[in-house]
Amino acid sequence: MVVCAGFVGAALADAPLEELRALRPGGIILFARNVGTPAALRELVAALREIDEVPPLIAIDQEGGRVARIRDGVAEIPAMMALGATGDAALAERAGALVGADLRGFGITLDFAPCGDLAREADNTVIGARSFGSDPHDVARMASAFARGLESQGVAATIKHFPGHGATVVDSHLDLPRISLDAETLRATDFLPFAEAIRTRAVSCVMSAHIVVDAFDADVPATLSPRLLTGVLRGELGFTGVTFTDCLEMDAIARRVGTVAGAVAALRAGADCVVISHHLALAREAVAAIVAAVESGELPEARLDEAAERVRRLRERLATTAVYPSVDRDAGITIARDAVTIVRGSLAIETDRPVTVISFEGETYEGAAGKHHEHASLNAALRARRIAAEIMRVPLAPDADDVDLLLALIDSQRALAPRTFVVMIRRAHRFAEQRAALAQILARAPEAIVVSAREPYDVAVVPAAKNLACIYGDERVSIEGLADVMIGRAVARGRVPVVLEDMPSVR
Repeated sequence: MVVCAGFVGAALADAPLEELRALRPGGIILFARNVGTPAALRELVAALREIDEVPPLIAIDQEGGRVARIRDGVAEIPAMMALGATGDAALAERAGALVGADLRGFGITLDFAPCGDLAREADNTVIGARSFGSDPHDVARMASAFARGLESQGVAATIKHFPGHGATVVDSHLDLPRISLDAETLRATDFLPFAEAIRTRAVSCVMSAHIVVDAFDADVPATLSPRLLTGVLRGELGFTGVTFTDCLEMDAIARRVGTVAGAVAALRAGADCVVISHHLALAREAVAAIVAAVESGELPEARLDEAAERVRRLRERLATTAVYPSVDRDAGITIARDAVTIVRGSLAIETDRPVTVISFEGETYEGAAGKHHEHASLNAALRARRIAAEIMRVPLAPDADDVDLLLALIDSQRALAPRTFVVMIRRAHRFAEQRAALAQILARAPEAIVVSAREPYDVAVVPAAKNLACIYGDERVSIEGLADVMIGRAVARGRVPVVLEDMPSVR
């Protein structure tokens, strides 16, 4: 009842249904590895809902942008930072409702979204554009609105990662982050989005972070801290819903206290449902350890009963069927267009002039069934709009040969006929080689349009760009929105939702 477990397999025939029936988890978490065709996913979820008399919570991380486990059969939503760039809470609620409607269509009842983390650090790539921005009031407003949209469709929203993962550059998947901000600052900033979502009853759930917060508990991460999960979350903020842990197989927990011992400690601290995402054997071990801890008195039975009751109530509520409000199916492209932010110059292109897109890239996103897909390409979007366009893909950190080839291409194309160059940069603030290459490109093509395709921190490190814009994500929908702005089909309305001068690593 107090474990949310994951497994490998996208086809119903591969699902460990008998093991899950024996385990009787309170929830089951799905990843891209569980997502086949839309029909296969519906069949799988329907079977998972039948493993117990009251269906377990069927959970997923469907945030928008790069964290979207389902790619086919759903509307594509840009990253939350793109929503933050629009500043439009009503649009955020429409986006949440659209995500919720798509999830409900598959029988999924719990979304581990939205992120309430502040974008405090330029090098925090684990959060990055998953955050709505750096202003705590704006993040609180937008996250609560997105959550209300999810809940309007009968999908439980989960604000994460309490008490805020934004003030660290360490990825808790790999190590244990530590935050040294004082308590007064944290209450006024990082805690605020969680406090607002709880105050307005926008969310059913909160997910804890595996981070040490020195001002409240310097000894253990928040996931294992009674001071934070019970004292602050329950006592100070008044949260009465279900508290989930982040996955206990992440190295911040697994390499220290261990996944199984961590499950007992998290429940003792105040968590209601412990997430063990990858190995059912570990989930079974955790259940056995929880039972033993109750029998030994290490885990008070009343605490376990309280946690189980909260999970049970949520399962019963989400098991009911209802008629939900209709949703705005165009919310995704609206966000993508409105988020485009012109920092300097113009994005307008001459539609009768050919375009060369120079794209610094290297990372891919995980799509259905764990397959990796290349980024959407701006040249394809422009060609679909009857613009002659081609692309040259360049590594994120190009070597001398890459740059020589690139510059030769630019010189040869400029000698033939007038041409527009568009340079898609990705985290140039982290790659000196990319910045150096960009400087050489701009020396040859000073009127080139430079687009920051991920987080907007690159704005601070490309002062030579005459034409500079941000789009906050490079998924297909964001690229389509950019193309619409470039040809005059839409107007760029976005604003940069982070305060760049507060970012020490981009000064």
